[in-house]
Amino acid sequence: MTAQVGSRLQRLQSFLQADAGNVALRKDAIREACDTGQWQIAQELIEAGLLIGPDDAGLLGHAGFVHLQQQRYDDAERVLSAALAQGLDTPELHYNLAFAIFMQRRYEAALEHLNAPLLPLELPLARLLKARCLHHLGRRPEAIEACWMFLVSAPDHAEAHGLLALLLNDESQQESAAEHVQAALTRDPQQLEALLAHASMQFAAHSYDEARRSFESLVKSHPDCGRGWLGLALVDLNLMRMDAARRSIELATKHSPDHLGGWHILGWIHLVSGDVASAQQAFERALEVDGRFSESHGGLAIVAAMQGRQEDARRSIKLALRLDRDAMSPQYALLLLLQQEGLAQEAQAVLDDFLARPAPRSDMSYRDMVEAHQRYLRSRVDPLSS
Repeated sequence: MTAQVGSRLQRLQSFLQADAGNVALRKDAIREACDTGQWQIAQELIEAGLLIGPDDAGLLGHAGFVHLQQQRYDDAERVLSAALAQGLDTPELHYNLAFAIFMQRRYEAALEHLNAPLLPLELPLARLLKARCLHHLGRRPEAIEACWMFLVSAPDHAEAHGLLALLLNDESQQESAAEHVQAALTRDPQQLEALLAHASMQFAAHSYDEARRSFESLVKSHPDCGRGWLGLALVDLNLMRMDAARRSIELATKHSPDHLGGWHILGWIHLVSGDVASAQQAFERALEVDGRFSESHGGLAIVAAMQGRQEDARRSIKLALRLDRDAMSPQYALLLLLQQEGLAQEAQAVLDDFLARPAPRSDMSYRDMVEAHQRYLRSRVDPLSS
């Protein structure tokens, strides 16, 4: 079969040598090269054709598809946008353009193309890509709906079940999430989102040994998964294994630099380890991701308090509490200021109130980190106290 396929492509290429301007024949040869995975040949055929007809929308569309296969997403976006401008307005083009933009992490822009008329009907897979865009944008209810709609047309799709499981778990719907974890892993035992949801549920249930094994298995199969490394770091944080947690969270921020929680946790790990300068850098990176996240401003308030910059600390506390009056890190920064001013009774009252709060479901336990940081501070005064 391979020899027959190769010979057909060779025949088409030989015909083109005699009739290089035959656009229809050239496109047949390009399609044959793509169907057989001959991407270099396809690219050479496209480039030669564009020298003859640089504005040919069909050739530009083929060029975009080949760039996608070679993971050149910026080049794919450029030529696919040119094809659209030249009048090639097809569901496939909008999907490919959306995918190229998605892979560059511009999710709002990708959604614009996924909302093209008739696209979900012509290409149901567009709904799954739409769900991924919505997930990254934090619009989980809409992402869940998009997953459900896709599963109507593809009920055995492992990736869709896995993504839906992760979304449902993030929405605290663990029972439904578990059903889709099983559906995904039955069809694909290495499905990323299903593995992530499963390990996350084990962590939430305080099954830390099982969660560790699950996260370790996940990052072994998917070493670029930032949330997998984040989960492993959280297990170690819970057990106050700071060196191991720091190694994992650094990998998490490397692979998911836009994930706010990773930078914030890294900042706290540096605080507990006494590396205030590195903590400051981590909180500043968190603010680059989201400048309105109160806990990052609170983290910088803690840094300022630790460095003796009390006025800076108070400004950051005020800003953090204006963004979220229930934020924990600015309250802790205030506690540090009270301790530094010798107001031990007032500081203890703030600490008692802090530790008595119900812990929200979040990526980390501030109370554990606060207690660890207090132990670190006591150890500086009295090494035997830690």
